[in-house]
Amino acid sequence: MVSDICHRLIALRDTLGVNQSNFATGIGIKRPTLAGYEKGTFPPSTEFLMKIREVHCVNIDWFLTGEGEMFLAEKQETAIEALPKAEGGYKIPILNQKVSCGSGASWEDEQNIEDYIDVFSLLPGLKLGRLFALPVSGNSMLGAGIRNGDYVLFGTGDTRFINDDIYVFSLDGEVFCKLLEFDMISRRIKIYSFRTADIEKAELLETLDTEADGFDERFHIYGRVISWVHPNFADD
Repeated sequence: MVSDICHRLIALRDTLGVNQSNFATGIGIKRPTLAGYEKGTFPPSTEFLMKIREVHCVNIDWFLTGEGEMFLAEKQETAIEALPKAEGGYKIPILNQKVSCGSGASWEDEQNIEDYIDVFSLLPGLKLGRLFALPVSGNSMLGAGIRNGDYVLFGTGDTRFINDDIYVFSLDGEVFCKLLEFDMISRRIKIYSFRTADIEKAELLETLDTEADGFDERFHIYGRVISWVHPNFADD
């Protein structure tokens, strides 16, 4: 199966008419990593699959199985785009302060709605096709307000990843949501947990050398955390 994927990756690049360097640069990975994928040294990462679909509209079913067309015929609907829409967008009613929950008045009545919140307008610059959600397990980011059971929303549109912030990423095959600090001079990435509101007390978990052998295979950033949602149910 891996060798079939290798052949399809080479076929994709040939169809696009680009060499390894240009293809790798276009999706934000290093050329040796792409070469490793094409040789079957290691399987393509999930981040790689997301990027070739986003940048080149590659049909991932074709890439993984050989079935179907190489490219998507049209933009596929994302989970968010499949949500019911209020008229004019994804909107939530804002109720006025005169709402009554007693008999004789319904808080759902149109007269009690003074405006609507367009949910995604609260996330500037976000493209719907680049938004994903992931459930959180544990309290290592409690200081940032992210609690056990929350859903973090992360965007995959920006591949530069140079600003210190909270990211969803994988390390040695395990997915994390942690605070990342980028040192562009020493070419290192520091991973922190953030259990208290005092960021000065953030706990350094690991420091990664981005120039070390095998770094691209160990570490992959999926996206920057944009927001998070805490389901308002009784906590265990």
